[in-house]
Amino acid sequence: MPARKSGSWKRFVPVAAGGLLAAGALTYLYASRIEARRYRLERLKLAVNSTHELSILHLSDLHLTFDDLAKVEFLRQITDCDYDLVVLTGDIFQDDRSVTYAPFLLTRKPRLGAYAVLGNHDHFHYNWFNKTIGRLKGHRRDLPKRDIEPAIAGLEKVGYKVLRNQLVRLPEHRLSLVGIDYPYIKESRLEELVKPVDEDDLLIALFHLPYNLAALNRVGVHLAFGGHTHGGQIRVPGHGALWTDSELNHREASGLFWRGSTAIHISRGLGADPRTNFRLFCPPAATAIDLIRVEVPARVVPRA
Repeated sequence: MPARKSGSWKRFVPVAAGGLLAAGALTYLYASRIEARRYRLERLKLAVNSTHELSILHLSDLHLTFDDLAKVEFLRQITDCDYDLVVLTGDIFQDDRSVTYAPFLLTRKPRLGAYAVLGNHDHFHYNWFNKTIGRLKGHRRDLPKRDIEPAIAGLEKVGYKVLRNQLVRLPEHRLSLVGIDYPYIKESRLEELVKPVDEDDLLIALFHLPYNLAALNRVGVHLAFGGHTHGGQIRVPGHGALWTDSELNHREASGLFWRGSTAIHISRGLGADPRTNFRLFCPPAATAIDLIRVEVPARVVPRA
């Protein structure tokens, strides 16, 4: 009897190991070949302490490569709608060749304009080494810089205004937008930028990397949009993201949350670096947000 048990165990181990390997391979194929390409447009309604009613399309983390035809077609379709604003929060072009897709990133001009900020992949070149071993040095790695001028020129030619630590005011619409260039801005500089904003203006902030988000509330931002996290890419049901690559906790990796009276929306994005472009329970998404006119801020989630 003991000999038979030992033999059964020896037969079970390779079968179990083979099953685990097969399950892992299937999961990887699904995460990289299917879910990572299931682009969707999500919608939400948001009330802020304002009399504004606006429709806003939030795009982020496109990571466009030279063969991203399906993603480009999705972008062409969803930007061919009537929005008041389109905002694009960084990591737009994965490589220099993909800048040729810029004309397809805004099919119809929004009523109040389109605005963008740049992300880390727009500013720097990445390879396997500095994405893996180089991470031991954190975000202050010595990375080869990209020439950002072709990307900016391409975006602005199609209708985006690229904001690099700049404020844009639309006084006739009681609206102001401040764009924070990657990686972040000192709070004192941000406070200086928003000084010209009138009390009645709706103040919107755009950023790529979620960093010192409490400062947005301290300087009076009403609504902020960011990206970078990709929603964590891998999410565990009931828990959230395993990793956010930012100051955010696992439940704030994407979606809407608050810092004080500032509503912050973090996009899951539509792409990732092709070397690590896999998703599980975290499909790529753009978001259409409708601002609702109310007098009291809505608490979509408990405030920090």
